[in-house]
Amino acid sequence: MSTRRPFPSLTWSLAAAPLCFTLAFGCGASSAPASTPGPGSAAAGMANLPVRPSDAGSQAATSGRAGQDGLIGVQPVQPPDDCNQIEIEFAPRVPSVFVLVDRSSSMFERSLWKPLKDGVLAVIQQLQTEVRFGFSSYTGAQGMTCPELTTVVPIGERNYDAIKRAYDGIAMPQFKGETPTSLALTEVTQLLQREPADSPKYILLVTDGEPDFCNDPNVTCARDAVVAAAQAAYAKGIGTFIFSIGGQVDRGHVGDVANAGVGQPVVDRQMAVHYQCPDSQATYSETSGDAPFFEPDVNDQNALLSALKSAIAGARSCVFDLQGRLKVDLAFADQGLVELDGVRVAYGGADGYRMNTETQLELLGGACQRLKQPQTQRVSINFPCKAIDLL
Repeated sequence: MSTRRPFPSLTWSLAAAPLCFTLAFGCGASSAPASTPGPGSAAAGMANLPVRPSDAGSQAATSGRAGQDGLIGVQPVQPPDDCNQIEIEFAPRVPSVFVLVDRSSSMFERSLWKPLKDGVLAVIQQLQTEVRFGFSSYTGAQGMTCPELTTVVPIGERNYDAIKRAYDGIAMPQFKGETPTSLALTEVTQLLQREPADSPKYILLVTDGEPDFCNDPNVTCARDAVVAAAQAAYAKGIGTFIFSIGGQVDRGHVGDVANAGVGQPVVDRQMAVHYQCPDSQATYSETSGDAPFFEPDVNDQNALLSALKSAIAGARSCVFDLQGRLKVDLAFADQGLVELDGVRVAYGGADGYRMNTETQLELLGGACQRLKQPQTQRVSINFPCKAIDLL
């Protein structure tokens, strides 16, 4: 038997990239959808209570500023007498990001390795409570192992220490280290397929050079193989973000990999692949996508950190699961008040929200893309009491 009960609000924060999630349910006699109360206030029939982040691994303060404790002006107030204080968890899907770093000789010869490592480790340390990270570097040589994934750290929670130990232990190859990017992407894709199906999965690829197969082949075909590997990963539910550092990778190719990594179309410019690569496995279209890619200056740590955080923000899940013994009555799904940074998201439509099930809400299209922007700080979801069943 299920009963209808009023509920308090809950705020969940994403540390170091201050995204807050607020879940509120209307309380009291009024049956109209309640508005989201501001910090330190309680709308009629609403409770704004002390909060606990879901799976954040640290105790949340009840007030604070973004960048200080991850919350944005959240303060406890006394709930109305007719509100029951029931603890609720509201959890976005935790993404898995595998950081794959080019270990070719040029990364060391051009002094790119250390500043990149400093930036990558700083971001992993900041976000390890909200993102499950894995790590490896890759290189290879003709007549030797190709690709060679160095010290693979499997995806895991709070993985900074393990990744730092592995990263610190990697040195310049004692041979002519090549850049077998397509082969490395394929191996990492296989690793990520072992992760839970409901975890959003991504590869963050960082490279400073044109790809090869450890034998300095026709670069057009090596590029084509990277596009094919990124497309194959995407078909298996694994996205790819690409970072080009050092300014020596063809920008058109970087854009192609970025498009392939998020399922957007890729153009065979001047039919080069068609004429030069008879064994091509990639799929090409007449028009190109516009996926973002990143070309930070690794010697500018602020720019590097900003680019890394922007890329990882793209891994934010647009699916939210209600945790615990409650559900939304789908007959009232259109009465939710869903907002991104105070801007309302409509129910239904290509750019709105929908309830996939009684316990799962999803942002769609443009709303999902807004959530993935690093400047987005708050998601709030509010339903009236009549929409909520306590199981």
